[in-house]
Amino acid sequence: MVEIFNQYFASVFTVEDTEHISTAELSFRGGDDDKLCDIYIDESVVKKKLDSLHRPIDKAAGADDISPRVLIEVKDTITFPITQIMKCSLASGIVPDDWKAAHVTPVHKSGTKHHASNYRPISLTSQICKLFESIIRDVVVEHLEVNGLVTETEHGFRKGGSCLSNLLQFLDHATRCIDDEECVDVVYLDFAKAFDKVPHERLLEKLDKHGIGGRVLNWISKIMAEWQMPTGVCVNGHYST
Repeated sequence: MVEIFNQYFASVFTVEDTEHISTAELSFRGGDDDKLCDIYIDESVVKKKLDSLHRPIDKAAGADDISPRVLIEVKDTITFPITQIMKCSLASGIVPDDWKAAHVTPVHKSGTKHHASNYRPISLTSQICKLFESIIRDVVVEHLEVNGLVTETEHGFRKGGSCLSNLLQFLDHATRCIDDEECVDVVYLDFAKAFDKVPHERLLEKLDKHGIGGRVLNWISKIMAEWQMPTGVCVNGHYST
């Protein structure tokens, strides 16, 4: 089972042609001072993230075997050292080995359970790394929103946006067209394995054209390039080769 899952999950990833990287359109119109090149990290930010760890606290740990329960119990003691590690990682561009490792477990989506294609690979990574990624995400999202780099037609993965808000907006438009006796053509598109297929170099090019650079872009590129799956796919305590 684990070998079948491992073979399938590996087959859907994109092998990117790094020799011919297309140039993204410049979207950021601000000055150099407005670019997102660094992040200020202090103990209050890290403490807030530790306080908001997802429940239940017995959620699975990553490759470093540090569970949310442990982090919550000792958060007052570890806030300072974790803050220092995050600062050093961002400044040096060096990602700790434990942060780059992940256990992958298959989770059933829909359809028959006998086909590996009906499962989604979930990466169990370091909880501490997830905290740092969350800090970076918050700052990146704020940068995109403040500079108007995300259009109002984008509903997914935005605060206050969802499939429902998208549907309501579409229905409002379609209803108006019908009232005005106009035709409405609808085209539905879906990307199979969208997140698995994201080409890293093109994503980095896109981030650069959105005014994200410096230490922030460097750290993102490092963790994408060095992320690994040391134990492969895990099912019922068994690991793929």
